[in-house]
Amino acid sequence: MLSKRTDNRIGVLLVAPALAGLLIFNYYPIVQSFIYTFFDLDSTTNIRTSDFVGFANYAEVMQTSEFWSTAWFTVGFTIVAVFLDLTLGMLLALATFYVPKGMRGALRAIIIIPWAIPKVIQASMWRWMLNGDVGPIGDLLVRMGIAQEPPLFLVDRVLAIGSVFLAYSWKGASIAAFFFMGGLALIPREVTEAAIMDGARTIRRFFAVTLPMLLPTVLVALLYRSQDALRVFDVVYGLTRGGPGRTTETLSSFAYTSYFRYAQFGRGSTYAVVTFVLVAAVGAFYIQRVRSNFRFRDLS
Repeated sequence: MLSKRTDNRIGVLLVAPALAGLLIFNYYPIVQSFIYTFFDLDSTTNIRTSDFVGFANYAEVMQTSEFWSTAWFTVGFTIVAVFLDLTLGMLLALATFYVPKGMRGALRAIIIIPWAIPKVIQASMWRWMLNGDVGPIGDLLVRMGIAQEPPLFLVDRVLAIGSVFLAYSWKGASIAAFFFMGGLALIPREVTEAAIMDGARTIRRFFAVTLPMLLPTVLVALLYRSQDALRVFDVVYGLTRGGPGRTTETLSSFAYTSYFRYAQFGRGSTYAVVTFVLVAAVGAFYIQRVRSNFRFRDLS
């Protein structure tokens, strides 16, 4: 048998490649962006030839109305999008257990499709579908008599916001459904059968039995979808580019625009760091509040 020290060394060797990848591709850019926030970097990333400005970039960012309007939209987007994701995801997951057995496999395969499509391709797909000239959704609304002409989904401010929610939750509900399908499968059948024997109806069984037993899964899904929505970029940028105007601009897309379009590397990095801190703070607060609902095995 291998000694405990040998086991530890083998474990370190197995983890080392993944850890190296995390350090190079995840943590190094974070540290680099944090350093950039303390320098005046317009059209250059050379900190040796740039002025050190301390927290001036943070102060300037916090004083701009564009930042606050973008921040409030990001927060509002997160609240609504997460609600839609979890609600639709729950309905989809429940449907896979209530439809006839012969249809369950097909339904689960359909639910997988949005999850399997990359976000950039998803955004391009929805941009075409919502196009006012050639998009099939507008054409369908005209043919059904709901609209006299194809709506300008990506030009009108209200419709653009609704389009972003639609495109984002189409994939988000699929991801949430995966969480809930796994959680529902772990609920003992005996518990549900006992509730049926007691005369509990479907809605009563859901709120009194299913949902309480599914709560840990709901909490994990809530954390994951909240953090994803706070840093959303792909769907927004690919669908509306943050427009019309700055109507659908999020913190991540705002940072991208400042960094790559205007070459304001110091300010763009500041937006990115603020977004990172916001996401990390939400995650830390959330985990601290729900820690009592989780139990972890001690593997030592």
